[in-house]
Amino acid sequence: MANPSSSSNSNSSSAAARLTLHQWIPISSGSTSGGSGCPDRTFARALGVIEASFYYDRIFNGTADIVWQYTVQVAGGHAQGAALFSEKNVSRTWAALKRYYPLLGSRMQLEDDNETVAFIVHERALFEHQPGEVTLGTASSQDEITSLVWRLIRDKPMECNHIMARVFAFKREDIPGAYSVLFKAAHAATDGISGAILARTFFDVLCAPPFTIPPLEERLAMALPSDALSPTMKMSPARQRWRRAIGKVTFLNRRNKLAGGHTIPRNDTEKTESTSRKAGQSSTPAGDDKVTFGAAIPVITQMALTRFLHRRFLRGDLTLDDWEHRRRQPMHYGGPLNLRPYLDEAWQRAGGAMEISLLIDIYDCSLPFMPAPYGARRDAGVPRAADGAPPYEALLSRARFLARVRSIRTQLVRTLKHPLLPEIAYARQPLYFLRKKTVVAHWEAMTKGEPLPEFPELTKLDAVPSDFVFTGGASSVGDMSLIMPSDYPLPQGHPLSIRHRHTPNPHLSTIGSNAATAGPAQPQPPAPSQLPTTSAADAVLQMVNSSTHLHSRPSEFVLGNGTMRGHLELLLTFDANVHSRRDAEEYVRDCYEAAMYYFGGEDAAPAQGKL
Repeated sequence: MANPSSSSNSNSSSAAARLTLHQWIPISSGSTSGGSGCPDRTFARALGVIEASFYYDRIFNGTADIVWQYTVQVAGGHAQGAALFSEKNVSRTWAALKRYYPLLGSRMQLEDDNETVAFIVHERALFEHQPGEVTLGTASSQDEITSLVWRLIRDKPMECNHIMARVFAFKREDIPGAYSVLFKAAHAATDGISGAILARTFFDVLCAPPFTIPPLEERLAMALPSDALSPTMKMSPARQRWRRAIGKVTFLNRRNKLAGGHTIPRNDTEKTESTSRKAGQSSTPAGDDKVTFGAAIPVITQMALTRFLHRRFLRGDLTLDDWEHRRRQPMHYGGPLNLRPYLDEAWQRAGGAMEISLLIDIYDCSLPFMPAPYGARRDAGVPRAADGAPPYEALLSRARFLARVRSIRTQLVRTLKHPLLPEIAYARQPLYFLRKKTVVAHWEAMTKGEPLPEFPELTKLDAVPSDFVFTGGASSVGDMSLIMPSDYPLPQGHPLSIRHRHTPNPHLSTIGSNAATAGPAQPQPPAPSQLPTTSAADAVLQMVNSSTHLHSRPSEFVLGNGTMRGHLELLLTFDANVHSRRDAEEYVRDCYEAAMYYFGGEDAAPAQGKL
């Protein structure tokens, strides 16, 4: 790939050797560029290990890219909407977001050593927009918006792939005063929490006058990878080495216990489609049983897969040997963990929880074998619901369901409360990085007709037994309404608004370094329920609904969930090369029905499903 600018080749070459510290360094300088008056400095830093793994996702046909879709209603009629979503105002808003969150305006570059990947931030690119970065238009219906989503993540995933994040705003001709707003972003610079921060900030800034944005150096100091924000970075090198050694042993021991398993049957096809599906909504809280959907979702997916497999066995689609094997196997799940609360304290005091970047680790959890109380029987004595599978009450009681949920919660708490959480993450991330790099290297070799490169070091990074089978992914973002209000602009001084100027942290220079962090503890922000809200009279824009779409990786099968203002949304992301859409829709229905059965109760709201 080309260097950031032709005038800075020597600077870039010397900078490449210093990009391993995950600190931003200047690789070119200049006050203005041409007659535009825009600053023309360039900064770079190496991607962290987890960021680099998602870099390989993106160059692999745009896998793992995220699209967030929102429908908003504008108060004040056509004139107000035309002003809010004018090209000038949307461009101003997007430039403000890029200057505050510079990773949105960055690009990724593979360095000359063919190993290091760097984020490159041209300051001028934060003020100006590339073609295709900001798109405005009209849409006649939701179907037209849905078609755009499929084009972005399925039909043309590499279109404008050099742009880290893009925004689309469409006036809805079928709904007076409504607009559809979409964001597409690389997963290497964003995560699930980032999507809420991005939308909230965009709508807040869109509805408000311009404000002062902190200097770029201050904002870059906050845009660091999780491996540079570990609290243990401030310990002595010797102590860090000891902790990492113990963390690696702990990680390998955990992986060694993940034996056996099975997953949903696959249907290999020649299709090239990778897509995601949206599930339904309900008003069924889990709080009465003191569990959250984050802990319940693996058990919900297990019950869905249990009925899915029963249905196929009872009608003869599964052989007896396959069934006997499956009903004796444990089931293994995994998904992302938000690392923000566990990172550098100085970074958190400076507002780190509000940063748009990739700050996650991956958890593993296991469940015992699926409930199969009737063994290999196919006779009429096996109770069956109208859909051909045994009903939930015949498979697992609510009490036993909650016992399994508590088991998952215990495993999650053990993971999050472990004193070596950062070190275990540090041991895990190289494994996922090398896996993805291997996939890309093999893909490129096959494309060129060359022998597949070997990566023998991959076996040394994992201790999982050879019979291990990953059942599926389970991702939960929790109650998003706590961090994503519905009415905008946010009130003056709202702690979630970037228009509220935070006092610069006097120890900002120590963030992510091995220097000592000092300074008095700052008061904790108010609880989400105590945050000020925008009154109906002051609301200029209201968020009506939202959805998330993820470009599936090969063979991926992940059920995500989130709650928004009392409504649960289930989202299945799957690879249509190996899973049929019919099976995926059947599985989502089973997941939804399991959630309704175990958490709905007699007073549950009627199901509002979408497939």
